[in-house]
Amino acid sequence: MSATPAPAAAVTARDVAAVAPIVALPAAVLLDGSRLVADALAPVAGTAAAHPHLLLYATLAAAAVVTLAGWSARGFRSLPGSGPFVVLLLSFTPGLLLTSFDAYSTTKVTTMLTVTPLLVVGALTVVDRPARRAAALWVLAFLGVLVAVLALAVPEPAYEIQQAVVLRGNVTISTARVIGFGAVALLCLAVAHRRLAVRVVAAAGAIALVVPLTSTGSRGPVVSAVAAAAVLVLLRSRGGRWMTILPGVAAVAAVAAAVASSLVPQQSAARFEVLSGGPLDPSSQARVTLSHLAFDTFTAHPIGLGWGDFGSVVPGYLLAYAPGREDVVYPHNLLLEVAVEGGLVALAGLLLLAAAVARAVWLRRGDPTAAGMGALVVYATVNALTSADINGNVTVLVFSAVALVAGSQRTGAHRQMDAGAPMPRAGLTPVGTAGPR
Repeated sequence: MSATPAPAAAVTARDVAAVAPIVALPAAVLLDGSRLVADALAPVAGTAAAHPHLLLYATLAAAAVVTLAGWSARGFRSLPGSGPFVVLLLSFTPGLLLTSFDAYSTTKVTTMLTVTPLLVVGALTVVDRPARRAAALWVLAFLGVLVAVLALAVPEPAYEIQQAVVLRGNVTISTARVIGFGAVALLCLAVAHRRLAVRVVAAAGAIALVVPLTSTGSRGPVVSAVAAAAVLVLLRSRGGRWMTILPGVAAVAAVAAAVASSLVPQQSAARFEVLSGGPLDPSSQARVTLSHLAFDTFTAHPIGLGWGDFGSVVPGYLLAYAPGREDVVYPHNLLLEVAVEGGLVALAGLLLLAAAVARAVWLRRGDPTAAGMGALVVYATVNALTSADINGNVTVLVFSAVALVAGSQRTGAHRQMDAGAPMPRAGLTPVGTAGPR
């Protein structure tokens, strides 16, 4: 007979405030593009609100504050889970020696050496316990719902003719990515939260978000969300629990598919035909061509081209897809980008990180918040295989860091948690606490 779970304390406002700057960067960039916050602040803040990256810089400043406070409280000691990232940084170093440092590559390297380490160290330092991981799920869920509502209320006119749901001042992928994070976070809460009412509301929220997510017409986040759901089922099916987990997730998926098929505009739905063998549209064809070129270049130059220098081997006719931004070219695939620009050593470092994260998530799959982070890593990673560059996909590294921290917690109270002790503060149900079997 399993232990009856004790009432769990709710995630606190302090937990939410601590983790929000670490996980909210994609939403901050999206809202900056919409100018909604800037317009709202303009009567009060004047020209200060007109900065094009107001929320981005505010989020990074807040991330620096919480990271510094958390790390200083530990005496700036080595952080659990940091080992694979040290190896990754060292593996990326040879590519720096080959970098041309033109406009794009300079910006790319600068971001890789500043913003990315800040967020990774922040994740290792701040999102370091079940309550904080649960808070991250709630923050992502809130931001996903917020962006979905805003995209419906304040759409981008350039996409309205296509009947696509895109937030003003943005594009399909950036809008869909944030909504997708929200949908996956809600699904994690629906699977693992202690309270039935919360599980039902979270499941309904996840289903509701599928409509605007699919209506963006962006395929990568939709496929990524499906992959994340499958991994969540696998991770939460420990000890025969698949009989309760799988039917619930399958029911959510079936209802979501039915709702989406009836509400998503035909033009947006048509973009998904390529997934079932339909013809490639220009966007898909460009990605395929860039991927082939990146792979061929990597096999010919395994030491790499230098960070940000993939564009040096891309034919001019492909650059027409980004007129005026010819130097901002990347393979739209994280693995190929690291391989072709950073070389074989960098690719090995990234694969070692992936292996470490997979092991950490598997070891801690009994903790529902760790399983949730595993699902988020999968969502971010699958999405990174079809869009953006390494800096645009920084969430892969952020949630990998959170997963590694969870994987390092194998002693003391954390062993009790795996054994069925009530989960502190997170409000989610640990394996083995469901009452009599």
